[in-house]
Amino acid sequence: MTVRTVRYLLAPFLTLASLSSAAASAQETQNAFTDARHYTVRLNVSSPYSFIEQAEGSWQGAGFLVDRQRGWILTNAHVAGYAPTRIRAEFNGHAAIDAKAVFIDNLLDLALLEVTAASLPADAKEARLGCDSLPAVGTHLGTYGHPMGYGFTATRGILAGTSQAHGYPMIQTDAPISPGNSGGPLINLDTGEVIGINTSSAADNRAQNMNFAVLMSHACRVLELLRAKQPATIPRLTTRFAHDADDTVTLTVARDPEQPDGFGLRMGDRVLGIVGESGAATSAPEFMLGLRGRTGLLPLRVKRGDREIVVNAQLTPSLQHVGRRGLAIGGVVFGPRHLFNVASPDDAGTLIIHHVEYGSTGALQNIDFGGEVRSVDGVSIQSLSQLERLARAADREDRPLQLLLRIFNEDAEEPEMFLVRELPADQVRWYPE
Repeated sequence: MTVRTVRYLLAPFLTLASLSSAAASAQETQNAFTDARHYTVRLNVSSPYSFIEQAEGSWQGAGFLVDRQRGWILTNAHVAGYAPTRIRAEFNGHAAIDAKAVFIDNLLDLALLEVTAASLPADAKEARLGCDSLPAVGTHLGTYGHPMGYGFTATRGILAGTSQAHGYPMIQTDAPISPGNSGGPLINLDTGEVIGINTSSAADNRAQNMNFAVLMSHACRVLELLRAKQPATIPRLTTRFAHDADDTVTLTVARDPEQPDGFGLRMGDRVLGIVGESGAATSAPEFMLGLRGRTGLLPLRVKRGDREIVVNAQLTPSLQHVGRRGLAIGGVVFGPRHLFNVASPDDAGTLIIHHVEYGSTGALQNIDFGGEVRSVDGVSIQSLSQLERLARAADREDRPLQLLLRIFNEDAEEPEMFLVRELPADQVRWYPE
């Protein structure tokens, strides 16, 4: 019998095997999306408050049930909102129920909502989470959510890899992610496990099918810490790190912290790792995510000049978005730029203007949001309580506050500018009240 004859005899069996494999794959995909119908929710969110991350208003997104007993739903931070919000969660075919944010991360686009367990529909099920490792590049993935308002619908693609899309590692996929998909599950269609939280698409109009999702391994670490009732934010960090040629944030210190953050690092230091632990992070975000939940003393291996030394870092949890506060003066809302820079709702950190209310006295003084506050009445502000005291003193004395602001404008002749503004010290209040 010739090789050609064997090939012809085997061909029908190979075709049947291929068809059987395709049918099995189609069934796995159908099963995965059927399950998603029972754990994915539509979220309707509204807020009367504005911070620099998000303006007041209303919006929609998706989420998925991860703990039926606790009534926990995972979603994106930008869906849950960066200020107090009203949230309604709707399972497919059921009436909407009230939800509240219990954790909103200060680095990843990740949030955890809670509903009362008794309000969950009988057919609601927990998503199976792929916490341990990513599948191979090319694995078939699916998204499930409400793209452009089309509720509870599915799309498909493949896993393209991981990328530093928003300054930290994210899943890259060509599975379409449209407005309304945010916060929904990214599903491994071979196993039915959720491996990511759908987050965004590339904003560059030259990009084609470049979409990103939060890694489930990061979300699972948050869930683990919250279940153990431990702090789930990254440690407070004000040290600035340098970017490399690929715009990755390295572990080389570019600037000493303006406010001590407990790491004890100096400009030019390069973090090598943790004493007694193998493996080294390749970027500052990856390193910080590895420290999530750690507190207290942590010895770091550091290259300083031509020597390797040990620096004992004293880690303090940073502030999450739930419970954040700002201070409003004359309709101008002040608060820290990044909540991973601060450890309490009163810390000013790098103080910026988050919002200027339309028609307020502050708006009449040509004050715009986004400016960094260098001083108020010649004083560097360390806390929002300190700013409140200065404002109330100015109000009693019937005089305006003197603001020294730093702004950045790439299109201007001077990209960095300093402005002096007067702000009437009226209507001083905490924000939210």
